[in-house]
Amino acid sequence: AAAIHDISGLGRCSLTMALPILSVLGIQCCPVPTAVLSSQTDGYRDYAFTDLTDTLPDYIAHWKKNEEQFDAIYTGFLGSAKQIDIVSGFIDTFRKAHTLVLVDPVMGDNGAIYDSVDQEMCAGIRKLVCCADIITPNLTEAAILLGEKEIPQDEKTWLAWSYRLRELGPSAVAITGIDNGDGRVCVTCCDDERAETIYTARIARDYPGAGDMFASVLLGKILRGVDLHESAYIAAEFVAECANLTYKMNTPPREGLVFEPMLHMLIK
Repeated sequence: AAAIHDISGLGRCSLTMALPILSVLGIQCCPVPTAVLSSQTDGYRDYAFTDLTDTLPDYIAHWKKNEEQFDAIYTGFLGSAKQIDIVSGFIDTFRKAHTLVLVDPVMGDNGAIYDSVDQEMCAGIRKLVCCADIITPNLTEAAILLGEKEIPQDEKTWLAWSYRLRELGPSAVAITGIDNGDGRVCVTCCDDERAETIYTARIARDYPGAGDMFASVLLGKILRGVDLHESAYIAAEFVAECANLTYKMNTPPREGLVFEPMLHMLIK
């Protein structure tokens, strides 16, 4: 799997999440780093940020020269609008008939767009979503993709949005970051078979990096032959288990989800 993400030195997210999770699931994770940060951005102040846009063309050209092939292409945080065109070109170059493309359209959360994301990037990510097989937006990102202003609180609308997101191009959708009011982790999934909302264990609080964890487990399980809905359930349960362990350990939230002791759960 080619994983097109940033990497943060502190805080568990993006590539530091995708690499171990995909590896334990038996998937070779080949990083395409979009940016290097000294820490993830939620809870850390004055972090260092290095945009790797200018390094990507030579990096990707080397892979193309070597005729590399991938079972999956997995995109996450992009450091600039220019990277969207580069990633689109990457997909065009390396996608084969068997290649699964998962786009995690990282744009915002909790009803707001991230500081590093502007309207140009949102428009570009909408185009990237069109060429994906699977997308994993949180509820805020789903609203951005659909041009909606309000964040829905009812399951009927979540399900309706999942169908509408499929109309943009992807054959499968998993909407994360849903708060149903009772503390459970909720994910709304939609594919050719059905749409449903999956409810898992209650968690004490939310942690940064949960979306990266969910998408990484989802992709790994699907590549192992598990269907979308079962993969989403496994991924959501894993997020919940890690969140509760993190809370029990009294780990500072900015350090993200403690998952290292839990990786064995994914090998069942």
